[in-house]
Amino acid sequence: MGPCALDELESVEVILTANCNLRCAYCYQNAKKPRSMSWDTLRGALDILLRSHSPEVAVVFLGGEPLLEFPLIRKAVAYVEGRRTRKKVVRFSLSTNGTLLGAEQARFLDRHRIDVQLSFDGVPESQRLRGRGTFEILDRLLGRLSADTPRLFRDGLTVHMTLTASTIPSLADSIAYFLGKGVAEISVGPVVTFDPGWTTDLLENLEHQFARAFVACVEHYRRMGEVPVLLFRLDGAPARNVPEGAMCRAPTGEVLAVDVDGHVYGCAAFAESYQKPASPFLRSGVVSMWLGDFRDPDFAGRLARYPQAARGLGIFHDKERKHSSFGRCADCRFAKACSVCPASIGHIPGNADPHRVPDFVCAFNRTALGWRALFPRPESLRGASGRRGRGSRAESTLSRR
Repeated sequence: MGPCALDELESVEVILTANCNLRCAYCYQNAKKPRSMSWDTLRGALDILLRSHSPEVAVVFLGGEPLLEFPLIRKAVAYVEGRRTRKKVVRFSLSTNGTLLGAEQARFLDRHRIDVQLSFDGVPESQRLRGRGTFEILDRLLGRLSADTPRLFRDGLTVHMTLTASTIPSLADSIAYFLGKGVAEISVGPVVTFDPGWTTDLLENLEHQFARAFVACVEHYRRMGEVPVLLFRLDGAPARNVPEGAMCRAPTGEVLAVDVDGHVYGCAAFAESYQKPASPFLRSGVVSMWLGDFRDPDFAGRLARYPQAARGLGIFHDKERKHSSFGRCADCRFAKACSVCPASIGHIPGNADPHRVPDFVCAFNRTALGWRALFPRPESLRGASGRRGRGSRAESTLSRR
């Protein structure tokens, strides 16, 4: 991978605040504090993106909880829409816990076509790690979005579920809950931080939960013609523009995260304003991913040197050399399709091996992608009725429970 330049930038993630109104038990942001981005800093970050030669660029609003700084979001959208050229497409998105997403905010997001990733883990048994009473708040939110802003609800909303060892037993019920609420896109991923509750004794239950979710999704497709769970979509291939052998786009320099103080990182998971690195190895990652202040005279030079620095860290590349207790990635049939956040490698206690993947992350991918491989293709579901289309693996798995 060669040097990258500011005129090739495709996305800027702006961390509007290091604060959050929740303290989710598993969040990597383990040192939240009441710090927010100034308008001058935000405007400067947006200017960098607007000067990019890329015909389509993206602004991602992050926190902490970005809706704590809703006036900044309003100002940023107005600024970009007033300055972008006709030929440049600018897409906006926002990641939120949803508890501050009121009617006014929803109407604004809908009007400006801002995509929303809602962090919502599902039924009360799963959601309780995020905060007491949050299930009821978000349950009402889904109903309100469906009724008041149907375009946003159907076309602009993705619900993201973070799976932990303790929420495995309610995984299928949570997916069924979201299907019942009419959510059009459901993302599921394992926790990035280390989960001490994970043991291989949970493998059987993880398999069972995915079997139940598989059946529910096949039946939903038969009725509705939709596959809301992204893991089961047949076009759910690895993200676009990920370099060969790389884990994600973070080492490319085409996607940058700007912290509240204007410091730039190759990925928001390494920003310092809201976290204390969990290990010396992760700390070394923060140092490698740090690009300095975007207003520094040498920022463009740092960006040009960044891909090589990221490669030196080891966690982003050489996917074929990665491994877990389950074996080597190079020997796994799902190696090309699996998704592993490289930051999770730094959260393994005592680990200094850049190729050591967390066992829970590996188990999740192996199980989820095994069921995805069995998902019926559209032609096999035409005219299906009764129990046909579920797949023999689902039938045999469920019969054992």
